[in-house]
Amino acid sequence: MKTWYDKAIQTLEDTAVAVQGRQVIPVRRLEALAVDVVTSLHKADELVVEALSGPPGAPLLTNLLNVAILGTRVGIGLGYYGEELQRLALAGLVHDIGLFAMPAGLLNKSERLTPEERTIIEQHPERGAEIILACDPAFHWLAPLTRQAHERWNGQGYPHRLRGRQIHEMAQICGLVDVFDALVSERPYRVRLFPHEAMKELLVAERATFPREILKALVEQLSVYPLGTTVRLTTGDIGVVVKINSRYPLRPVVNVIATEQGEEVQPRELDLSLIPLLTIIETLKPPVTGKVQLGTIVSEPYQAPAKTKVSDHFTALLESLDAIASTLQEAVDTHKRHS
Repeated sequence: MKTWYDKAIQTLEDTAVAVQGRQVIPVRRLEALAVDVVTSLHKADELVVEALSGPPGAPLLTNLLNVAILGTRVGIGLGYYGEELQRLALAGLVHDIGLFAMPAGLLNKSERLTPEERTIIEQHPERGAEIILACDPAFHWLAPLTRQAHERWNGQGYPHRLRGRQIHEMAQICGLVDVFDALVSERPYRVRLFPHEAMKELLVAERATFPREILKALVEQLSVYPLGTTVRLTTGDIGVVVKINSRYPLRPVVNVIATEQGEEVQPRELDLSLIPLLTIIETLKPPVTGKVQLGTIVSEPYQAPAKTKVSDHFTALLESLDAIASTLQEAVDTHKRHS
């Protein structure tokens, strides 16, 4: 039986076929998908777990859907709601639609692209905007977002080398989540990164590429340890992340399921934000669909951190992306030592 995710991928595949056949894309069906994404994420984060679990399928298709899902989660953290949030989800679904108009040989090439081939590929944002402008005029607002999804805050993006506030915020959200999804997804030329490794990569290597407020929202909403991730605690116990503490992304709620030796135990939930001496020391498995049940996951919307004695240290940590990046480096080093 097909899941909602599978059916969504089918709609995106139909969209790709339309682009390749120079036909008008089914934008109303895509709009319905965007509404579904927003509705689902207001109820629970099952789709976030699905997106982070490395679902099988054509990378170009899964990327579009994952960017819509994860971008919507980030948008919620930035205060998007209603029609604005639905527009962000739809922007994610079409942000790279121009790639389907590119030569298949370039998209499937396993070797490094030549400068000439790179120039061709970098035309896809403009091609995507043209595809949108061929649709119902009610959706023409999507064209500049599609054109700007690969522009970067520091002016090092393409196709027009825009910088800063010249780039629409929705396009910057799509761009950031696009990079994050690429890092945590399996590719023929490299293995996928664990989410905490991808977060570290973004915070260290891409800090000048995206606005700090969007990077901060990504960390808060997706967490350093996303839902469904299997982790080991300082006690040696093994657990699964079942809830994100958006104020303290390094300290989620963990459902302990096994001892250090791997023996199953009666599950018990631990809120690490309330237990300062207990921390996660390594990630054992990335998010896996089915590890968490629909309706049991609730990510808190962002609120200004409350001033409490127990959490002062972690409030300060959250406020400093530099500190988070340093902690992530320690997590990556610990993971490598245990590999």
